[in-house]
Amino acid sequence: MRLKRLVQNVGTYFFRRTINLTLYPSLLGLLSFLTTGRKLRETLRSSAGYKCVTMKPKKLGIIGGSLLGFGVLFCAIVFPPFLRSQIKKQVALKQGSEMRELWAKFPLPLDFKIYLFNVTNPTEITAGAKPIVEEVGPFFYDEYKEKVDLVDREEDDSVEYSLKATWYFNPSRSNGLTGEEELVVPHILILSIVKLTLAEQPAAMGVVNKAVDSIFKKPGSIFVRAKAREILFDGLPIDCTVKDFAGSAICSVLKEKADSFVPDGENRYLFSLFGDKNGTVLPQRIRVLRGIKNYEDLGRVIELDGKPELDIWGEGTCNEFNGTDSTIFPPFRTERDDIVSFSPDICRSMGARFVYRSKVKGVDAFHYKADFGDMSTNPMEKCFCPTPDTCLSKNLMDLNKCLGAPLVGSLPHLLGAEEKYLQMVDGLHPNEEEHDISMDFEPMTATPLSAHKRLQFNMFLHKVEKFKLMKNFPECLFPLFWVEEGILLDDEFVKKVKVVFKTISIVGILKWVTILSGTCVSGAAAAMFFKNRDKGSMDVTKVTPQSQSGKEDEQKKWPPNQMTISTIQSAAVPPNLDGN
Repeated sequence: MRLKRLVQNVGTYFFRRTINLTLYPSLLGLLSFLTTGRKLRETLRSSAGYKCVTMKPKKLGIIGGSLLGFGVLFCAIVFPPFLRSQIKKQVALKQGSEMRELWAKFPLPLDFKIYLFNVTNPTEITAGAKPIVEEVGPFFYDEYKEKVDLVDREEDDSVEYSLKATWYFNPSRSNGLTGEEELVVPHILILSIVKLTLAEQPAAMGVVNKAVDSIFKKPGSIFVRAKAREILFDGLPIDCTVKDFAGSAICSVLKEKADSFVPDGENRYLFSLFGDKNGTVLPQRIRVLRGIKNYEDLGRVIELDGKPELDIWGEGTCNEFNGTDSTIFPPFRTERDDIVSFSPDICRSMGARFVYRSKVKGVDAFHYKADFGDMSTNPMEKCFCPTPDTCLSKNLMDLNKCLGAPLVGSLPHLLGAEEKYLQMVDGLHPNEEEHDISMDFEPMTATPLSAHKRLQFNMFLHKVEKFKLMKNFPECLFPLFWVEEGILLDDEFVKKVKVVFKTISIVGILKWVTILSGTCVSGAAAAMFFKNRDKGSMDVTKVTPQSQSGKEDEQKKWPPNQMTISTIQSAAVPPNLDGN
């Protein structure tokens, strides 16, 4: 019974040693006291609460084999695939799951920053001078995104939704800006009317001249002075109560796109950059895969408004949906995997490439970067060209077919674009840290720890002889504004990510501790076994009584039946292990 209790105590001892090593790693210390069976016995003898014992090789071997088996079978073989299977289940967009709720309505706001370019020399530009701009921002908004009207389809493991975005101005993070600042900016709606008319009906420019005077009350310049909040959300007035032919003709076209304006009474509207989208459900319906049947399909876009691909670009792959909806990604990323997503805002898919390993809030991550490519040189992007014969150069994207407005997308401050465009305007200062598209992902769970999605809107402007406000306008790619949508994951969610890696670290340490300790203990048991076996070899000395006369009194008197003597030396056994 005492021997049984000893084995249990030794098992408890090694378990405690293992746990202590897991919490306070000291592998060298473990190896030093497990090097030989002698050291093991000395440790056991000196440990508080344990009596001086000598463990039998068989029992010691069982303990070592158990530790080794646990380390190899559970920690090295069973746990990794078990963890992967759990991650696959947790990230799937299954109805009622925590991930589904977070994906559909993330409880934390995204950081939404808007930077406007204030024009400092509007009069000189009208006369043909080089534009000079200065950046004003950020106007910081808390952006809440929500997926609404969700419809699941079990047969193809997909879910369909509409997107709703709501912005709230955050003055505390706007660097002292309030939205009341007066800025001079190009009137984007007037410029769009002029550009579209030139492209589709250039002979109607005379009508446009009269319509602009009627609807916008005879502006003296293509530039308008307005408060930042009016430009961004509150809106600039559009008066479609006019009765003249030119004004009525243009207003009839504008009314077809009334959902792009905020109503302000009968036949009156307000035009702003984001006002019509704030708090409204966008009409587009997006269908993505849920990743329940195949985790690699998680979030992959398969339909937009019921169509399996776009129909606005030229021949090629540009109309295809590649990647996810940019709000969720499949787990288990490697350095060879790009982060690919489809963005309805610009009607295209974009891929972010792995650049280097990073660390965000103590979590190891992969750092990715993206850009707009180069449709002028990349055959795969030729289909993004405005026409087969006219292609924009690197890091520029024509958005006219996507947005219905003659806008050109780029990185902020024309980062990565051709130098000639930077030379056309003074006041642009591109740098990668502030103006690139970048993100940091934890690769195992594909959790975006930080992200910076940046996009600048520009417009090609030039002299328009038949439009009086632009008769002497210089040729340039004019910067209008740029936005940054980003996130730095909250500490609460980072802790959830860290739990996974703490578990992995503990199991990893436990694996090597148990394998090494099991190997050492088993080795010690084997050494003890072979040592005792050598000692157990028979070293026999036969003593035969002599019967020579005169010497019998000198002979040794041996007890009966003990004429053959073994010199086997048994190991000392403490008196408390004698079987009682």
